[in-house]
Amino acid sequence: MKAIILAAGRSSRLYPITIDRPKCLLKVGRQTVIEHQISWLRACGIKDILVVTGYLHKMIEQHLGSSVRYSFYDKYAKTNNLYTLYSVRDDMDDDLIILFSDVLISLNILKKCMSHDSEMSLIVDTHNVTDKTMRVCIADKAIIDIGSHISVEEADGNFVGIGKFTKKSTVSLLNKMEELVDKNMYSDDYYTIALSKLAFEGYPIRFVDSCEEYWVEMDTQDDYERVLESHFAIS
Repeated sequence: MKAIILAAGRSSRLYPITIDRPKCLLKVGRQTVIEHQISWLRACGIKDILVVTGYLHKMIEQHLGSSVRYSFYDKYAKTNNLYTLYSVRDDMDDDLIILFSDVLISLNILKKCMSHDSEMSLIVDTHNVTDKTMRVCIADKAIIDIGSHISVEEADGNFVGIGKFTKKSTVSLLNKMEELVDKNMYSDDYYTIALSKLAFEGYPIRFVDSCEEYWVEMDTQDDYERVLESHFAIS
């Protein structure tokens, strides 16, 4: 199994603290956010970790050194992560864990996601639906829609930003991503737009509930200040 960490964005909503550093290099306790993620992945036995960089990419490479592989996406300022992920399509040839680089969650939930007996499995918080992150609709224990277009009132949960994909399912994901990228209409979208299209076509996308365990996706300064007061800050 491989891991792909999407770390290309400029994180402008966290300005000014991300003007001179990528969001994934913000310190939380003794480690940066991305170092926390790498430590979980190593604990799960994943050796091949690809970090897709963009904004201030040299800083990430200097900080992490040779512990991971890198792919620089030079159009990071013009597109969102649908295109960022598609840029490393040649690396999507195995079972995958795909992570947004600004997410902190428990190792226990990550392990549950990795071992889930489904082709696609996303980590979802069904207990506290908010407007902070991407939302999902669920029916018959499957995700039937995902995206920011879903209102808080309609949603059944929030996508945490981490998903597992088997080698077989990545073929379907890649085909759908290629279809969308070829249309040149989705430059501002997350790769989850492809999942939304697949779900609409009936592709089974399952989920692992975060089970009320603390997690955070750091989009704003408030998010970052909150995580600095969490247990992650002492780990």
